[in-house]
Amino acid sequence: MVVLLVLAALAGSAFPAAAGPPHVGSAIYVVRQDPRLCPSPLCGGYWVQLANRSRTRCSDGVLRAHCYTARAVDEERHAFKEAAPDRALVRADLESWSVQGMGELGTLVVASVFGPVGDGASAGRYFRVADRGIRCVKAPCFSLRASVLNRDERSTLSGVDLGVVPVDTRDQVEAALSTRSGVLARGRIVRTSAGGRVLRATRFYLRPER
Repeated sequence: MVVLLVLAALAGSAFPAAAGPPHVGSAIYVVRQDPRLCPSPLCGGYWVQLANRSRTRCSDGVLRAHCYTARAVDEERHAFKEAAPDRALVRADLESWSVQGMGELGTLVVASVFGPVGDGASAGRYFRVADRGIRCVKAPCFSLRASVLNRDERSTLSGVDLGVVPVDTRDQVEAALSTRSGVLARGRIVRTSAGGRVLRATRFYLRPER
């Protein structure tokens, strides 16, 4: 029995389990489609920027205001069938892509896409707003948590202004807001006369319905 256990241990060390694709991290990027007209893949990809950051480390290791990525792939490194919406938020990583005759170009490895809701101008910081699971008997009730994307900053909220949400997507935003994973939003936190704190949202972001 001891010999069998030793052999099994040796076999396990000699033949390690095959590694899957690298795990995509938790950084959230703002994506803009590249409108330039030139031969692909040098143009026509995406410009990306870390949400709430003035500088982003690009695939070549250099910090820039925006990074050009020639293509977007999923976690299995397969090409996206559809383009990410302009101004969408994505949970992603940046990787280098070697293209023969063109050198190293950036690749956006995407785990999740959150499309913008509404067409109006947006401003402010980017947040994840989630239900804290508590209920109160009087107002203001700080039942929501607002986490600043890509930063270790959190605060509690007594409400969210949904005025910018189109009527046909309001149910989706409210449903996402009531979950522990929450909804992504852009806006500013303001104090109310009653002592509360409310997110004056200028834009929300939702995952596409499957």
